[in-house]
Formats: sequence, structure tokens, C-alpha cells
Amino acid sequence: MTLVPRVVDGLRENGLDDVLVVVGGTIPGEDARELKERGVAEVFTPGAATGEIVEFLREKVPA
Repeated sequence: MTLVPRVVDGLRENGLDDVLVVVGGTIPGEDARELKERGVAEVFTPGAATGEIVEFLREKVPA
């Protein structure tokens, strides 16, 4: 809840609203919800299947 909001804010301040921000790691559920409210596209926690992450990225990132 320190670095990611700063990154998202910095992207917005520089007009980069179209950058897909995805994070992962041991992130409490409440923090994950807040990160999404702040503009993070998805939060993947430990144990997330690689296929789930790949599918998410394929849906969100134009080829």
C-alpha cells in the first residue's frame, strides 16, 4: 500500500492512464480491494495459476 499507489498516481500524473497495472504477492484482501479501487487491474496472490494470469493478460492486452 506504499509503492503501488505511488506508481499508479505517477502514471496518471504523466498521462499514462492506458497502462495496465497488475500486481502479485502476499497482499491482504482489504489491500487488494483498495488497490483495485485505485486503478490496479488485478491482484494475483500466491497460488494463482499461471494459466489464470496468462488468460487475464490475453483478455486485457491487445495483441
